[in-house]
Amino acid sequence: MDNGIRLARKSDIPAMSEIWRRCFHDSDSYISFFYREAFDFITPYVYAVDGVPVSMLHLFDASFVNGASRLKARYIYAGSTHPDHRRSGYYAALFRYIENEARANGSVLFGKPALREMIPYYQTLGFAQDACFRLVSVCPGESVKLNAYPASPEEYNRMREQAFSVHPHVEWQDRHVRFCIEENAFFGGKTLALELDGSLRFLMAAKQDRVLRISETDLSPSELRRIGGALCALFDAELIRAYLPDYCCDEGEEIVSSLVYNAPLDNTYVNLLMI
Repeated sequence: MDNGIRLARKSDIPAMSEIWRRCFHDSDSYISFFYREAFDFITPYVYAVDGVPVSMLHLFDASFVNGASRLKARYIYAGSTHPDHRRSGYYAALFRYIENEARANGSVLFGKPALREMIPYYQTLGFAQDACFRLVSVCPGESVKLNAYPASPEEYNRMREQAFSVHPHVEWQDRHVRFCIEENAFFGGKTLALELDGSLRFLMAAKQDRVLRISETDLSPSELRRIGGALCALFDAELIRAYLPDYCCDEGEEIVSSLVYNAPLDNTYVNLLMI
């Protein structure tokens, strides 16, 4: 019977789904979607007891880019331990395992805890807070004409890199961007290229109740106000709530966007975190 830390297998998905179900508030349909669409390109680790996973984490490959500097990075997602097995040190052991791997190959580790209350725990593991979002509310004005079309993962990623390359940022692989676009669509969202003042801009958003929640865009608060009426008409929403980089926005609610390990604190812009 295999015990301890190992790579997850597809046969572990039922047990991992149960951990997810007990630890987070996601629906069974989302959990199934995640493992169906992402399992083959992520690196999932589990801590098994009597062969059954009781703690887990999932790693996505990325890069921390700052000008000519580039560091390999791995994003930690949905790290958790089954409630019946907490306070046994399993998750800390999992983290120390991937920490050793990261140090051996020069990788940065980063993540965004699902709950603010978890930040102190990750700080005890050696993580430090790096960057924040600004969650901005926009009341839409009069609707204006807006040309928009669905952006492919490759096009979205090109526009994203062009917009954020002048700042320290996380660069994602096209397959991660594809997953995020599919995830956004799973929640009824749209990922769009927009024509504004003769240039292409981008936006990833989904409606929740009557609120349009923009998870990523290169539009500024003033530009969102300018075209907010058209966006609300396009999504059938009444209000906009947008996550914007704190380096370009000083209004709205400040929300921690990333904790980093083994990385310089450069206020690195991080998004596409499945927020």
